[in-house]
Amino acid sequence: MLQTGLSQATENPLRVVVVSLAIFIGLNLYAWYIDRSWRVEKAGWVVYLGAVSAWEEWVFRLALPYFAVSSGATLMTGVIVSNLIFAAAHYFTLRWKWQWCLLAFIGGVALSRQFADQENLMLIIFIHWVATFINTPRLPGSSQRDAAD
Repeated sequence: MLQTGLSQATENPLRVVVVSLAIFIGLNLYAWYIDRSWRVEKAGWVVYLGAVSAWEEWVFRLALPYFAVSSGATLMTGVIVSNLIFAAAHYFTLRWKWQWCLLAFIGGVALSRQFADQENLMLIIFIHWVATFINTPRLPGSSQRDAAD
């Protein structure tokens, strides 16, 4: 399934590079816009969130659901369990409130549906990357007040 999910990327790697660069630039512009300042660490934060998004999408949209299928579960069961784990991970690692975790679960199911429909892992990585950055546009420990310094 990974090979199928990455087939569009391997067939047209230049498109992936161009879209990745456009998202990277767009997110950095947004980071500048919200704080009216920019530092190289912000670019690193954008890259980090992209890498985390790629890893999470591989784990929660491919590895866990299709492992469940290979173990005899239905794909729907695999998707539900995977997204429950996805939401719980956000609850325990990020100390999110349960309401945000519920939204992470719903968003994860939507991304799973998108993957099932399009079989394009890069598309859902890009969606996740943008959504994660919009949710956490500043580096940990920084605030809008820090940006003014």
